[in-house]
Amino acid sequence: MAEHWVTGDCWLGCGRTGVPVIWLGPLQWDGQHAPVYSCRPCLDRLKAQALAYFMERRPAAV
Repeated sequence: MAEHWVTGDCWLGCGRTGVPVIWLGPLQWDGQHAPVYSCRPCLDRLKAQALAYFMERRPAAV
């Protein structure tokens, strides 16, 4: 899958603006939708957090 980076604002809390970001998906809240974007450092942190979550919950090998 090709990554499509654009210049914009990171939505994941770092507060960086005007940086390369990638679309993560839509955020839905109270019937409204907004596009969520992440910069590379925040995306790396999110991926590491998800990997740790997945590793903790990996089913035992049979």
